[in-house]
Amino acid sequence: MQIYADVTGREIKIADSVQTAALGAAMFGAVAAGPEAGGYDSIVEAADHMARVRKETFKPIPAHTEVYEQLYREYVALHDYFGRGGNDVMKRLKAIRAGLNG
Repeated sequence: MQIYADVTGREIKIADSVQTAALGAAMFGAVAAGPEAGGYDSIVEAADHMARVRKETFKPIPAHTEVYEQLYREYVALHDYFGRGGNDVMKRLKAIRAGLNG
């Protein structure tokens, strides 16, 4: 979870339930039932009443976030270089491989 916080630059909060999928289904069921049947008007209202988060959270470590941002900038540069026609090296490497195998 720390890595998610560092990559996104956002604090990550954890659900305080071991059955989060079941709880989510129950919340949507409560919304489907509606307030007339004891449910809720919206998923936000259901979550406010039914869900809890742990006190422990994961906050981004600024130094780690900066490294991930640097890596992402390099990834984008490589993508643009190889993936958008800036360089045909991948096609040439495939041709070399095909020549060796064929």
